[in-house]
Amino acid sequence: MKSFYLTTPIYYVNDAPHIGHAYTTVAGDVLTRWHRQRGESVWFLTGTDEHGQKVMRTAEQNNVAPQAWVDKLVADAWKPNWEALNIANDDFIRTTEPRHTERVQKFLQSLKDSGHIYAGKYEGPYCVGCEEFKLPGDLIDADGEKLCPIHSKPIELVNENNWFFKLSEFTQPLLDHYKKNPEACQPESARNEVIAFLEGGVSDLSISRSTFDWGIPVPWDTDQVVYVWFDALLNYATAVGLTDAPDSEGGKKFAATWPADVHLVGKDILRFHAVIWPAMLMAAGV
Repeated sequence: MKSFYLTTPIYYVNDAPHIGHAYTTVAGDVLTRWHRQRGESVWFLTGTDEHGQKVMRTAEQNNVAPQAWVDKLVADAWKPNWEALNIANDDFIRTTEPRHTERVQKFLQSLKDSGHIYAGKYEGPYCVGCEEFKLPGDLIDADGEKLCPIHSKPIELVNENNWFFKLSEFTQPLLDHYKKNPEACQPESARNEVIAFLEGGVSDLSISRSTFDWGIPVPWDTDQVVYVWFDALLNYATAVGLTDAPDSEGGKKFAATWPADVHLVGKDILRFHAVIWPAMLMAAGV
């Protein structure tokens, strides 16, 4: 019988744990405890997102290697925080773990082999704080500078030869999915936001970076690393055995767990989870 599978977002390791992180994780803990009390098999996942330019820069500012920096943050802040709150998670995934890295590379290679990835050039605004490629219309104009609407800090203009995911091909399938399955994105206001975004048109997504090396190497182009959000979203599936052989331990875990029943997410990461993530899964047939 399939387990009830709930995930929190994996939290950006560079952040200090705060009340918002605790709120989400406690909510997940309460819901999974309720399902356990009903006698159900349950799997509760949380973890940390540890790659990207922001982590690399902060590690450099502290004169330590990125891996040492994230190891310290997880050991000193994140895991003790959940232990103090008596969170009963079944697993804690870190995106720097080999089990995640290897499965991300296999997944990415499968998308390229099936024609969903192509080489291209990205030129436009990027917010290191959000680790997000921004749309020009999303930015705030302040005294001639373009600012991130989340951080109110200047964005950076990126000009790179990258690899792209054919996200635009999934616009109509996603619209059809949400109209046929309105419960898939809750509350209604969030679903309406996603539908409006999709109806406005979706561009293909740059899924690699070439100007720094703190990330998972693109398997066919090791001069590039996987875009941190593409890497991070896959944790929900890599943690339970995505890409493993069906008769292996990981494959059996995947069959018993996937798909997730609940992804708890914040409103600021809605588009990643309700547009990019399901499109990735559709592309892979997962």
